[in-house]
Amino acid sequence: MQSRAFNDFPPCKIEFPLDFSTEEIATIAGPLNILLKCNSFLGASVDLGDSIQSLFDIACEIAGVDCCAYISVSPDSNDFEIAASRHLPSRDPGNKETLLLPAALVKLFNKGIHLDAVKDPHFADACKGWYATSVVAFPLRKNLDCIGAFIFGKKEPPPFTPVQMKLLWVLIGYAENLVIQSDAVKTLSFYSFFDPLTHLHNRRYFDDLLEKEILRSRRNGKPVSLLTLDIDGFKAYNSAFSPSSGDISLQETATILQGCVREVDTVARLEADEFAIILLESNASDTRLLARRIIERLGKHLFPGMENVRSEHLSASAGIATFPTDAYDRQDLVRKSAHALHMARHEGGGGVCLYEEIADLVSQRFEAPEIPIQKIFSTARSVVDMDRIMEIILYTAMQGISAGRGSIIVIDSDGNFSLRAAIGFRNEEDRIGPGKTIPPGSVTSWVAEKKEPLLVTGHGDIPLPMQWKRNGYDSDSFLSIPFLEDGRVLGILHLTNKKGNQPFTKEDLTSFEPLAREIKAILSQGIFFREKVKTFSSAVLRSLSTALEMRFPFLGGHGKRVQCLSLRIGRRLDLPDGELGTLETAATLHDIGIVGIPGGILTKTQKLTDRELEIARKHPFLGAKMLEGIPGMEEVGRIILEHQEYVDGSGYPFGMRGEEISLGARIVALAEFYDSITSSRPHRGGLRKEEALQLVRNNMGTMFDERVCRAFFEDSKDLECP
Repeated sequence: MQSRAFNDFPPCKIEFPLDFSTEEIATIAGPLNILLKCNSFLGASVDLGDSIQSLFDIACEIAGVDCCAYISVSPDSNDFEIAASRHLPSRDPGNKETLLLPAALVKLFNKGIHLDAVKDPHFADACKGWYATSVVAFPLRKNLDCIGAFIFGKKEPPPFTPVQMKLLWVLIGYAENLVIQSDAVKTLSFYSFFDPLTHLHNRRYFDDLLEKEILRSRRNGKPVSLLTLDIDGFKAYNSAFSPSSGDISLQETATILQGCVREVDTVARLEADEFAIILLESNASDTRLLARRIIERLGKHLFPGMENVRSEHLSASAGIATFPTDAYDRQDLVRKSAHALHMARHEGGGGVCLYEEIADLVSQRFEAPEIPIQKIFSTARSVVDMDRIMEIILYTAMQGISAGRGSIIVIDSDGNFSLRAAIGFRNEEDRIGPGKTIPPGSVTSWVAEKKEPLLVTGHGDIPLPMQWKRNGYDSDSFLSIPFLEDGRVLGILHLTNKKGNQPFTKEDLTSFEPLAREIKAILSQGIFFREKVKTFSSAVLRSLSTALEMRFPFLGGHGKRVQCLSLRIGRRLDLPDGELGTLETAATLHDIGIVGIPGGILTKTQKLTDRELEIARKHPFLGAKMLEGIPGMEEVGRIILEHQEYVDGSGYPFGMRGEEISLGARIVALAEFYDSITSSRPHRGGLRKEEALQLVRNNMGTMFDERVCRAFFEDSKDLECP
């Protein structure tokens, strides 16, 4: 913001003392109590943005603030930046100067200001820019210098009172501590995650980021490649010339690496002369092109030699591995990339090696002592996440039999089929998230029914019709193996696209049998554990739901009646037994999130304020959060999250429309609505059955799904539930 003259600007500084008088303290017990708890409300987060948003919440509570912002100020210039805001008006260029005006005044005076448009029309333009009639701003100081401004606005009269301004001034004291602490944390974080010589990220940051990117890859199905690079003969180079030459060479190598990668990629120095690059959504072939470009640029660059004369050329070797095609987790990806780098160096340096090209050789040379089964058991003992275990099982199976694509289908005790892991699927193919119930395909159905492996070497020996290319098969051969326990099919492993376009053979099936037995044992334990956790967690949540109904008598029987109505609708829609079971659980627990809603709001006999209504509408989100991490409850959580959504988009929390909303949620929405309007609540009585049915008819196709409504009305004479 450019400097401007304020000589003609009306007086606006807050001149009165900001201490509370005895009389004032007696009238503000509530706001003072909130201020005393500020440290608890703001928490211990080092995220300044989150803390400032919490501070804005407190400002709204203690002083009726409608809009607010924190604007950072450069002590040495007239540069201003909106760092955080709440309900801020449009930031178009024409309005920017008006928005920043209070901050400029605060910096000029280095004390608080108050702009009251009602009292003094000269302040109207400044207040109008904030869509406010009253604006208060206070400086944020560090070593007596103004480093920022907190600005608060009220849309409607009356203006901020002196007491409210004093309360906000006390709040600014907490804000100063937040900003100063944040600066210290950011400084420490910078030096703890960066290499001091090259200013690249260090090993600590690299490990943490790679773990996160692999988790992201598991969710979105897109590859992550790791390029590990080592300067050839650097030890000899460093010994031959001055130590400063080695340091300069490392710094200039870092600059070349950063100049070759995209903004989304990350370069790190792992140790001495070893570097690594994390490449998002990049396959092995694309990463190889990047590695060659880097090596070419290094080869053309002149590095310091004798007496620091630019006379030396350096080469580099690179190894590449890609998740998930080459590895199943971070450590495995790092190890595979290191193997590829070792091979590139072994071949004389200056080259690039892809792990996928040496996988068979590496498995013989480096991994002979380690049996794949041991990997699986080691992971199974340390990881509770069923999908994580399934992914590692699948990866190991694919490596053991040279398959390029695979999936694991798990069958639960209710006979539902769910995809638990998939590797080798193309980006453009439709992907179903782990845990999602799916209809079984023809191969899955055949193997589950026959309870025997299906080995297909080509079109001639398949016992059922198939559409090969549509199913993503690159070859005519595939292998499907059931995991059996006491005659029950626990799951099915599908493998296809054998490397080298070779068919699977009976020898493959025979050699895989010992591993299949061990996988079956782990799968059995995993399913047993998941079902036990699911059963226990469901029992706890149902008990909590019952306790809520005892605490709030007007909710008595509500969950049971919604469950009853939902199941009637589900049966009329011919839902399979597995989906009916999910619907039953979700309908029973649909209001479990009200445990996080203040009782005063639930029992209020008057109309709820906008703020109270906003809080009450958080219960679907809170309910879904309570189910997070409970195995087998993913679809139940989704129904609970969406049960207040309506097909015309008028519901909450997301305003979803039509079939964006799960069918189970559309069913529960209607059942919940009908039971609620026919039951008494603290603020109203219940409707008669005929009135409620007419209200449902009126909203058929708008709030409620037409197909669900038709099923509901099939037997509307008998809607009584126990």
